[in-house]
Amino acid sequence: MIKFENVIFMRNLNLGNLKLKQFLFYFITPFILILPAIYNGYPLVYSDTGTYLRSGIELIIPPDRPIMYGLFIQCFDLNFTLWPVIYVQSFFTTFLLWNISKVAFPSFSYLKFIIILLPLSFFSGLGWYVSQLMPDIFTFIAIGSLFLLLFQSKKSILNYVIYSVLLILSVNVHFSNFPIVLLTLFVSFFILRYYLKSKQRTVNFILPISILFFSLIIGSLTNLKIGNTVKINQGSHVYLMGKMLDSGVLKSFLDDKCKNNNYVLCACKDSLPKDNRELLWSYYGPLYKHGGWENSSKEYTKILTDLLTSPKHLSLVVYNSFTSTLTQLFQNDLGSGLISEWYRAEDSPPSIEIKKHYQFELNQYYQSRQNGNLWGQELKIDSTNFIYKVLLYLSIFILILLFSIKKLSTHINDSLKGVIIFLCVSVVSNAFIVASLANIYDRLQARISWIFIFSILLIFLSCGKKILLELRHLYTPN
Repeated sequence: MIKFENVIFMRNLNLGNLKLKQFLFYFITPFILILPAIYNGYPLVYSDTGTYLRSGIELIIPPDRPIMYGLFIQCFDLNFTLWPVIYVQSFFTTFLLWNISKVAFPSFSYLKFIIILLPLSFFSGLGWYVSQLMPDIFTFIAIGSLFLLLFQSKKSILNYVIYSVLLILSVNVHFSNFPIVLLTLFVSFFILRYYLKSKQRTVNFILPISILFFSLIIGSLTNLKIGNTVKINQGSHVYLMGKMLDSGVLKSFLDDKCKNNNYVLCACKDSLPKDNRELLWSYYGPLYKHGGWENSSKEYTKILTDLLTSPKHLSLVVYNSFTSTLTQLFQNDLGSGLISEWYRAEDSPPSIEIKKHYQFELNQYYQSRQNGNLWGQELKIDSTNFIYKVLLYLSIFILILLFSIKKLSTHINDSLKGVIIFLCVSVVSNAFIVASLANIYDRLQARISWIFIFSILLIFLSCGKKILLELRHLYTPN
């Protein structure tokens, strides 16, 4: 006879083993996504990394970016090392990807999830952006948190808190994340209600919208506490002016309007900077002659307001947004801005800040592949980039095929369809926002376009056998 005490013991033992397995899973999987940093020998840096490090440590709000990512670094750097920062980024990312996978396919196993992460780590933007001391991976973290707030069926109060905190943090670490998430939310609302009519009627969109706007309050209060300003984006007028310059709309507007208006840029309308980078960063350009990022707001906002209320030039802006979005969708090179001898120079912003605040890791930084290490081994990702593009465009082709052939799409359950539609909408939303409000750049698209590869891997590891059998049936002669 089995004693009652033995049953209780075995049950507790099984529960203990399950909790241990979960702990090991959540602890180990983040290391998979930071393999690019391990390969490099140090967390990857970008030209903006130094500004983020300085802003968080010295509590200075940069005029051209938010301070929240700098504060995030400060929370996890242990005051001497930057490795925990990218580990936490990876932990957030794997946690969200795992829960999204479970929404798509509830019986999804740990092993299958690890199989997905391994190729994505090194051969997609996922691992390369997780491994960077930059806020770019938080675009996905914002999207993933939003998705789980909307569609995870069994949410505890703890789940709500975790997803809400991640969404608030993500929206505030990069200016583009708020409009990207908002656009994704509204587009998905209409698409999913049409595509998955019965199920999506029960989805509550009010909560995530409320959290999104609450995040703006958090950002404003943070800026008020640190910099005595409630303005979240102090440089929005400059970025948008740069976009109008690149698109050619600014030149057209000034040519038409300077006859009857004395705008501040009229004096240089025939000698404007050649592109937004020259406008934003050249100390000899018109921006710094007109007061720089902070003091140009009034004059530049006047130009932008009149430009966007001019029917002719507004139509040019809309047309350019459409063409720029299409172009941005194909900007997917890995490593944009990562490979440069400039980083090893002692006067580069990353070098300055790491030397000042992370002296313990300075040698490790200079001996990374990004800085040529002791054996002259550079950070080479040409072959990685080639493999990534093959996987990316093949994944897009297969997704189109699966969703356009009804007999194949019937094998994909509604939950998985919802995941893929929502995530794909986010990729297009990202392209539209960054191309319309900022500039066309690989870094801003590759940070999220890996979602297409993730979607295909998710499909084939959950219902791939059924799809392959259906394909065999469709194309086998009778």
